[in-house]
Amino acid sequence: MTPIEIDYQEGQKRQVAEIKFLIHDLRVERFINNIIHFHVTLNTDLEIYGVEQAHAFHTDDLDNLKQYAAAIRRAFRDYSNAVTNFSPDKTIIVTGRRYIETVRKICDLILNPLWGRFDRTLTFLPDDSRSVLARHHYRNNIRWMCGVYYRIDYFLQELDDHDIVEVFDIGSDIIHYTNNIIYGYIVEKGHSRVEIQIEKEGPAVVRGNRNRFRRMYFNLIMNAVDALEGLPVGMIRVKVSADGERATLAVSDNGSGMYPEKIKNLLRERETLDGELRSLGFVFVRQTVTDFGGELKVDSEIDKGTTISVIVPYLPDHEPPPQKQSKCQQYAVMPFQDLVDGRPGVAIIDREQRAEAREATTYPAAGEPAPTLQTPAPPAASEAPPEAAPEAPTRRAQIEDAPLDWNPKDHQENCGRILWNDYERSLAPYPGCVFAIGVTYEQRIDCFAHRPYEQHWNISHEDLSPMLYDATIRGRLEENEEKRVELILKEPHSVASYFDLKEIEEGRSALRFVEMIHDEYILIARKLIATGLPGDLVTHLTGVSKFLPEAEIALGPAPFLLRAIAAMPLSTELPDASS
Repeated sequence: MTPIEIDYQEGQKRQVAEIKFLIHDLRVERFINNIIHFHVTLNTDLEIYGVEQAHAFHTDDLDNLKQYAAAIRRAFRDYSNAVTNFSPDKTIIVTGRRYIETVRKICDLILNPLWGRFDRTLTFLPDDSRSVLARHHYRNNIRWMCGVYYRIDYFLQELDDHDIVEVFDIGSDIIHYTNNIIYGYIVEKGHSRVEIQIEKEGPAVVRGNRNRFRRMYFNLIMNAVDALEGLPVGMIRVKVSADGERATLAVSDNGSGMYPEKIKNLLRERETLDGELRSLGFVFVRQTVTDFGGELKVDSEIDKGTTISVIVPYLPDHEPPPQKQSKCQQYAVMPFQDLVDGRPGVAIIDREQRAEAREATTYPAAGEPAPTLQTPAPPAASEAPPEAAPEAPTRRAQIEDAPLDWNPKDHQENCGRILWNDYERSLAPYPGCVFAIGVTYEQRIDCFAHRPYEQHWNISHEDLSPMLYDATIRGRLEENEEKRVELILKEPHSVASYFDLKEIEEGRSALRFVEMIHDEYILIARKLIATGLPGDLVTHLTGVSKFLPEAEIALGPAPFLLRAIAAMPLSTELPDASS
């Protein structure tokens, strides 16, 4: 047994470690502040619009919330002072538990359906009020606080009985936990620029402390989100697989990567946890892997990303048990219907239009050539990338050659101008729009949804349309920190849903998916330019090395100009397509 395991398992040392692990994981301050800011806004709106009775009730609720928030700050200050001053273990335990229990009290308050009278109160306000516009962002924070409540609840149970053992399926539990808890953190912390994809290959049933496994997984996600900070588009891929008697949970990101020395520091044992703060998350990961009798692997490359794999023994003959439902289920999935039908800024081709588009659409079978199109000449392989890309359009710039009478309802002819219009009317501090799009080989749009960023709402693709979230290429048109407009295109979230949307039943394969996304990236670039977007837009793509490897060879490292992507050949036009 290593010194860290002895420290971890013996009496007060174990409690100190557990408290540090949990407080490191909670990260609640930002979410509590967001909730307070929303209710301050709501209170102001009730006063502005003269809803006197609701305003009186809500003022009392808001005052109560502020008192709890002040108590949390005091409790956290006491705990932080105890840790940084290397106080005795008993002091850290007392101050840490006080902070944790204070956080649980504010969760009890916020999650009580009678507190705040949120949904009912909003019915008194007009649709363009700041509170109504911010309600989805608020629900996202509520969903996160629900997860905090359950982590604290499980934690207090563990302190009384450390050996809480359950049988659960890793893949099913990860999907459930991600949808209900993790997604809210990624949207808020990643500013909606981070995507997460989960791939599950069959059941992988294990026996152990399910809540500790979830917390370990959450730490891996936090590390991945931190590694993606500053990227225009980030991707986290989670894969659960089973082979022989071992199951693997792999979390990958396309972030900054780590040097070998840092990996060694993360994996090596330490003699004590006293005063340890910065690496507590990974210490907890190591301890949980040890509890499950598994092993931990880290593969990383600078500027390419990191994959952390947790390999544990599993129960191959066990059926996955039923998934437990959360008491906070009403906050787990945000309502979408009011975001899709009849709301300004959203346009989804209806069933009749889609049927017409489908009749005019052909998708080549696996191995068959794509329809012949008049395409731009591909860039020469020897052509050196430009030293500096032309300046991207600035806000309120005019779109070249835009017809004066263009119809915003005509998606086929004006989808590029529609997206630019969404960007221009966005009221967000960093204006932009979010969209989902499908383009056929005949250059027809077979699905299209779009919405400008709102001032008080960090909108995501899932909010835009649940029907299209998994199945389409998704995008954003937005300003970067230099106030220049950039385009972001992201691969579909689900391979199966993509094939379903394209109505492809036979010949489904990973290779065909890669070929179709390769082509659709190019087809979308051509369509957007043809319908009004400037070809000089700097464009970021997810999965470039996977879907457009020849672009990196011809143009150099991403990002690329939109017109350069449009000039790439389709998969069947590549030199080795017939070999």
